[in-house]
Amino acid sequence: MGLTDDDRKAIVCYRIEKAFHTLKEAKDVLSLGHLSLCANRLYYSAFYMASALLINHGHSVNTHAGVLRH
Repeated sequence: MGLTDDDRKAIVCYRIEKAFHTLKEAKDVLSLGHLSLCANRLYYSAFYMASALLINHGHSVNTHAGVLRH
């Protein structure tokens, strides 16, 4: 069963919010000098935003490999 438009919008909004929250985490840990953790949070921020974009365009992505395939 596919997603309804409302379901898709809710997921996209959630992923975008998560991307921005994770970006803030990256900035916070960078200010503490934790470069490796900052890189991790930046990676996940990009993943959440990319998955939001793909879902918004009708693709089904739940994994990092799924994002990379598109």
